[in-house]
Amino acid sequence: MRVLLLFLLTFAFSCQKDSPEGLGPIRTEPAFIYENSVPTDGCEEHVRLDIPDSTATAVSYKPTASSLPILQKALADIQPNPTTFERAVTIRFAETGRQVDLMCGWGTRQQMNEIEIISISRR
Repeated sequence: MRVLLLFLLTFAFSCQKDSPEGLGPIRTEPAFIYENSVPTDGCEEHVRLDIPDSTATAVSYKPTASSLPILQKALADIQPNPTTFERAVTIRFAETGRQVDLMCGWGTRQQMNEIEIISISRR
């Protein structure tokens, strides 16, 4: 019985809430998500933080290829609001520390930080 208790205590103290290796801290932020609108001269799927200060610069991120399905599922499940192109969400994510290109219409590209999406929920 003591061995089991010792094992459970060791396991409990070894659990961490840090992000996976190589990622920044896990953050939860209000944001807007955007669908792929490259065919209509827009940009690929991406995330823009909802910054309430109108004088602040918008912060946008591109999801990793492995977390893109989470974004695509949220785009399918959550109704557009307030425009037909964006959805208001709460997102949990961690920055990867990499700069990546976001493809947009007319062959343009924007450089932005990449994120690993953990979860997205309706706001």
